[in-house]
Amino acid sequence: MIDKLREYFLNHVTLAEEFKNILADFLGEDATDYTIEPVPIEPRLRTYADGSYLGQLTFNFGSREFYDDSKAQNIENLGFYEKFQKEIEYNNKNNILPDIDGIQSIECLSNGTIQDIQKGTAKYVIQMRITYYKDYNSNDIISLWKEKEHAW
Repeated sequence: MIDKLREYFLNHVTLAEEFKNILADFLGEDATDYTIEPVPIEPRLRTYADGSYLGQLTFNFGSREFYDDSKAQNIENLGFYEKFQKEIEYNNKNNILPDIDGIQSIECLSNGTIQDIQKGTAKYVIQMRITYYKDYNSNDIISLWKEKEHAW
């Protein structure tokens, strides 16, 4: 799913021209690096009688930005996340969603905030979530059992 989210941010968010490097679960030291970091959370929101479920993936979309004691730079950084949040809201309302089977929504759960500060840069994050519907398929379970049998 992380790869599909990366693809979505690169191709379906109009702020994408500002993205130079979107990494998975890692944020480099350079300003204008971006990351998608999964957040541990219960993956099932609701389980149905047939075994299908409504699932969720919660993650932080983060970036390393230039940071100093000037108001202008820091307002610009926070402004990026305000625009980003509005774009995600617009996309969700207009069904412009990541290409993930059964996806229901994408949303921002927080505002962009500073998570840590290093020499001349700061890590900003915004917490996000996708929800998706997953059909129960007994063949998936049987395949997993067979894979485990061969692994032992």
